[in-house]
Amino acid sequence: IASMVFSCINDADIDVRRSLYEHVVVSGGSTMYPGLTTRLEKELRQLYLTHVLKGDMGGIRRLRLNVKDDPNRKHTVFKGAAILGEIMAGQPDFWVSRADWAEDPHRALARMGAALV
Repeated sequence: IASMVFSCINDADIDVRRSLYEHVVVSGGSTMYPGLTTRLEKELRQLYLTHVLKGDMGGIRRLRLNVKDDPNRKHTVFKGAAILGEIMAGQPDFWVSRADWAEDPHRALARMGAALV
């Protein structure tokens, strides 16, 4: 997980990387494992030290890494999807009907502008 987060942050524009390191948020039921956020923070610091600072311990103090884990994060993903669904309820172009999907899923996604990989 840490390597994926690190890679995503470093693939972002250099101007926003600092903010991304300061606002890492974990959510979903799988993040409820004890010690996950502590381990993620520790591994991100190590990756930053190794790949960005090239072992220079002096620069690690300037890294403001913050991994946030809301106590109610188990249901955060569902709540976000529910809010999005409610907001987009009146937007017919946002949805794919079961009939359209059954007929041709590729065309249904293409109609929405999504690329099928």
